[in-house]
Amino acid sequence: MTRPSWDEWALGIADAVAPRGDCTRSRVGAVLLDRRRRVVMSGMNGTVPGEPGCLAGACPRGQLSYAEVPAGSDYGNCIAIHAEENLLINARREDLEGGTVYVTRAPCYRCLPRLKAAGVARVVWRTEFGSEATDLDRG
Repeated sequence: MTRPSWDEWALGIADAVAPRGDCTRSRVGAVLLDRRRRVVMSGMNGTVPGEPGCLAGACPRGQLSYAEVPAGSDYGNCIAIHAEENLLINARREDLEGGTVYVTRAPCYRCLPRLKAAGVARVVWRTEFGSEATDLDRG
């Protein structure tokens, strides 16, 4: 029996976080491992705590089909905070710096630069055939 790689293991944790997401289109989970590979924070997509969410019918985007609004298109009509954003809001700066964020899907065009600005060194996400990663700390 072999142990999973760090990436496989941490993506499994992100998978476990995702079902807590509050979106009718896609439930996303994220987990942060600090530079010493300790799990220090998680996040899922959803609205501000205490506000009605997508699963309650409050999100205009959540009521549209993928034919009407394709995946990855403009999020202007979405009320959710992304999993990566929730993670960043709650994580300590010292844990983010040099850490790796694992996400159940590719980060969007707004989350990737926010992760980099927060000091995250690497992002790993699920793909149809396994996973993909990008190093953020390179110029």
